[in-house]
Amino acid sequence: MCPFWRRSSENLSTQKEKEILKQIYDSGVCAVGFEGGEPLLRKDLTEILAYSRSLPLHTSLITNGTLLKSRIDEIAPYINGIVFVSLDGLEKTHDMIRGVDGCFKRALEGITAAKRKVSIAINTTIMADNIHDVEDIVKLAKDLGVKIVLSAGYEYHNIEESAAKADEIKKIAKRLIELKRKGYPIMNSTNYFKIIAQEKNWKCKPWSIINIGTDGRMVLPCYVHNQYKTSASVFEKNIKATTSSFDWNVTHNCVKCNLHCYVEPSLILSWDLRSWIDWAFPVRT
Repeated sequence: MCPFWRRSSENLSTQKEKEILKQIYDSGVCAVGFEGGEPLLRKDLTEILAYSRSLPLHTSLITNGTLLKSRIDEIAPYINGIVFVSLDGLEKTHDMIRGVDGCFKRALEGITAAKRKVSIAINTTIMADNIHDVEDIVKLAKDLGVKIVLSAGYEYHNIEESAAKADEIKKIAKRLIELKRKGYPIMNSTNYFKIIAQEKNWKCKPWSIINIGTDGRMVLPCYVHNQYKTSASVFEKNIKATTSSFDWNVTHNCVKCNLHCYVEPSLILSWDLRSWIDWAFPVRT
């Protein structure tokens, strides 16, 4: 489970957020995803999303879904990517992991309200506490008429949730491949599941993703190496200069994690044909 909600820093001003987005665009990035914490808590989110689209950047959002129903009308015009709603399992499992009763129902209400206005995908991290619910979550996505993307959990330090055992991951990965081939709306490539099942090798290309914290500092080289801590400020040295001067050799041949946000673009940039086909011809919902 991603631990970024624990980062203890205040939100930047609306103008500072726009300055970062302009830097992102000027550095050659074509798509951006707003995550948190919880981005829907920001009162100025609509203005920030509107600016993102005006650049133009392909704009997506990652949310826990509890505020989605109340805010979808104002943000929908500025989302041309996907709204990812994080679900950790069915109701009992999800609420237990999140520690908030009723948040599963509110997330489902958000998905139902939003799915006719924007593209929706359920975002699920596979871990020891929810692996028994994974197949049912995939089936729920199909019933709701939305997509789903799954990722094998990584054990960040000071995080209570634990990764599932290797044999459990291998078993569920094979089942997910079967479900994908049967037409279930799974966004992941089949090769991603082969990787988490330890049946396929890959090479990480962490420079394919730029992550910037709420303090305007970059996470380099990646989530895992930094344990979600930020470093270089984009206001002191621009993004392009920072990434160009960074010593990426520290991640040479690294396969420390199996996070889909790193594996999938790395497969595409490695010209993995199966992944290209899976992403070029996704299952329609």
